[in-house]
Amino acid sequence: MTPSDQSDQSESPKKKKKKSRLGKLFFWLGVLGALYVLFLIFKDDLLALLQKNDTVWAVYTHIAGQITEKTLLGLAYAGFFGSLFFILIPLEAVFFYYLALPHHFIFVILIMLVSSVLGLGADYLMGRLVGEGILMRYAEERFTKTKHSMEKWGGAIVILSNIIPFLPVQIISVVVGATRFGLKKFMIYTIIGRGAYLVLLWYAADFFKKLLSYMP
Repeated sequence: MTPSDQSDQSESPKKKKKKSRLGKLFFWLGVLGALYVLFLIFKDDLLALLQKNDTVWAVYTHIAGQITEKTLLGLAYAGFFGSLFFILIPLEAVFFYYLALPHHFIFVILIMLVSSVLGLGADYLMGRLVGEGILMRYAEERFTKTKHSMEKWGGAIVILSNIIPFLPVQIISVVVGATRFGLKKFMIYTIIGRGAYLVLLWYAADFFKKLLSYMP
């Protein structure tokens, strides 16, 4: 038996599990990165396609205009569309930016909370409609384990996925929908997790703002 074989056998289950989680995290980050690159590549083609329909183009220009003008309605649009798994908008950056604008922080938190929860709810519904069949076909063993995990710790998984930074919560919401976890429970736990996350971000922004004010 070689030293490398001995080291592999002596590796604890906890370390293996940690490596597996890190691997999944990097995988989903890679998926999100790939989607963003595809969006950048085909952005002009997508805009040209939207211009072919007057109604669709009018809706797009309205939404883009509200976001550009930094209105609260624009924040609602950014929060909703940025929560869809196939659209990559850095919601944390948008949230911090709006906190620096002359809008009351309570309105910013509430609008971002409602709009992002609705967006994640749309992700859940997409997963519930088509996700189960796709995952069962291409990742049956892993998806079966995920369903068992959701049956045991579904609420905690939804809450923590919304609180822990850098987790692909949009894709997680799609998978949760595919497991047919209850919609009502999903929405309640998402509100709790996303609300806690936004409050923590606001505290962090307020802390650094005060810290900077004390600097000479």
